Amino acid sequence: MKTKTHSITRIININSDKVFKVISDYKNYEKWNSIIPSAKGELKEGVRLNLRMKIGNKTKPFNPKVISIKEGKSFTLSKTIIFKGVGELTHHFEFKSLSPNKTEFIQIWTGKGWLVNMMWPKIAKGFSDFEIFNDDLENYLVKQK
Repeated sequence: MKTKTHSITRIININSDKVFKVISDYKNYEKWNSIIPSAKGELKEGVRLNLRMKIGNKTKPFNPKVISIKEGKSFTLSKTIIFKGVGELTHHFEFKSLSPNKTEFIQIWTGKGWLVNMMWPKIAKGFSDFEIFNDDLENYLVKQK
């Protein structure tokens, strides 16, 4: 089965450790994040997060599992739809330090399974909302300077 991928990148004029810290601090998402206005859980491998995502004008639950963490560098979340052969979505967050006060923030989504392949155009369209996530993040970080 073919794997689908989509990615977005944002250069943020803030230290990469600070960007990582804000994104991994789920209990404070309500202060800045309009795409995921509610998030509970800890960024620890094996933990299932309790996220509420804004999709269109509705907020729906999304409960990915933390797959991997490289402190300050990256982390990966994954969600299985029914079971792996049907669908699996992985969301990888990467924080590359370009200079002491500049970060390349990369988000990569990978999808597998027959349902994901069939629905990929609709799924990928939703990833554009994460440009708003990036806007929210950057605005929040600039206010914290």
